[in-house]
Amino acid sequence: MIQARRILYSALSAALLAGCASAPPAPVATADLHLPRWVRVHISKPGQPDEDAMLAVQAEGQGATRWLLYDPIGMPRARQVLQDGKWRNDGFMRPNGKASDMFSAILFAWTPEPSLASAYAGKDWHSQPTPTGGRTRILDEDCSPRWQVTWTANAPDDTFSIRQPDGTTLDISPLKNAP
Repeated sequence: MIQARRILYSALSAALLAGCASAPPAPVATADLHLPRWVRVHISKPGQPDEDAMLAVQAEGQGATRWLLYDPIGMPRARQVLQDGKWRNDGFMRPNGKASDMFSAILFAWTPEPSLASAYAGKDWHSQPTPTGGRTRILDEDCSPRWQVTWTANAPDDTFSIRQPDGTTLDISPLKNAP
């Protein structure tokens, strides 16, 4: 009887946690992102070695954007297109949900403050200054904050960090010489 209850509680807990996981939020309206962009992405995950990557983002026809993530030697890690609020693979790359989430978080950070209300209509987000003179923008979901974007004091708008619920931190900065 106790064993059956444990199994039932475990199944219910898993179902509740699964309900919190979802496709990454994407904007419902487009904002001027000043594309194309080339950025460095420094990825820090708890308990794992840090990684570096390069991200290229370009505009495509009819409101779509193409996102290409490369490792430091130029091998593609993810190629995706965002169109009509949905991510799809570009080419023969395998599906990569972590890349979609990363790209969505960067897109949230790149969206200009005045465009957030229309771009993320119906989403729970807020911005606030930090005690050190920087600023923070947070997108919340039903269960917890999805992304926390932080700009340090006097940092340019294109240099920021994103903290994800699993402790992963993405440090984003523009590449000095775009290829």
